[in-house]
Amino acid sequence: MLLLDITTFDPENTMELYKRWEQVEKMGFPNGLKVINQWFDAGGGRVITLYDVETVKDYITYNLPFTDLCQVDVFPVIEAEEFKKFAEQQKGKLGSPASQS
Repeated sequence: MLLLDITTFDPENTMELYKRWEQVEKMGFPNGLKVINQWFDAGGGRVITLYDVETVKDYITYNLPFTDLCQVDVFPVIEAEEFKKFAEQQKGKLGSPASQS
């Protein structure tokens, strides 16, 4: 499952956040979590991360140590092409409204 998270933090906490991040990464990622990519807001105070997780518990295990320093908004996401295929399959199952009259 792909999860996109937007982590927002007070710039005053930047150094503490980086220290903790290093500690957490030294411990290693949970087995069911992979960081696909990560972006830092050039203006500071925000990090956007795309994860591939087996379970939500893997995600929580990784992020829990940061919750006192930042606010995390997380969204399940699907790639556009995968969504298009899924939507077409669902449309086919439902049929057109005119054909159901």
